[in-house]
Amino acid sequence: MADDKAAEARKGLIDSVKGKAKEVVGSLTGNDSLTAEGQLEQTQASARKEANAADAVADAEAEQARAQAADAAVRAEQQRIAVEADAASAQQSATHQEAAQKQAAERAAATETAQANQRAEARRQHEAAAADLRAQAEVEAAGDEYVDAVAEYQESAADTAAKHTEADRLRARAHDEEGN
Repeated sequence: MADDKAAEARKGLIDSVKGKAKEVVGSLTGNDSLTAEGQLEQTQASARKEANAADAVADAEAEQARAQAADAAVRAEQQRIAVEADAASAQQSATHQEAAQKQAAERAAATETAQANQRAEARRQHEAAAADLRAQAEVEAAGDEYVDAVAEYQESAADTAAKHTEADRLRARAHDEEGN
């Protein structure tokens, strides 16, 4: 699983670098499509990186919840052992009472473990849902950033086209004046 996360991180880095390269080449060559594709790849790589980070946090929190459940099971087992030790030292007339205590302790341990597992699962589901919401918000923000970048690019392209037109007009005028 760690190898999968490392591979995802490497893929995200490679996609980000490829995206930047496409953006630069597109800008230099005037290929708007390549520039936009590069920007999109960078945005996607960033979103993937953030989603991987949120996933890693959720995994760590789930592991912590499992450790807490295991601790509860150990405590329950310790309680059961204590009940058994007390029962072993009791007189023979307390045998029925000992069995009842042991069963009660095991039921309590099972109940506590079940409750701990339920709480851990509920917490894991809540954290996973929160991570999903954060990831969705990040993707939406990335989409907004992409739209803003495209609009900025289009504005820049229009400005550049206007400047080229003005330069062509000035060249033509200068050429006409040279001819006269």
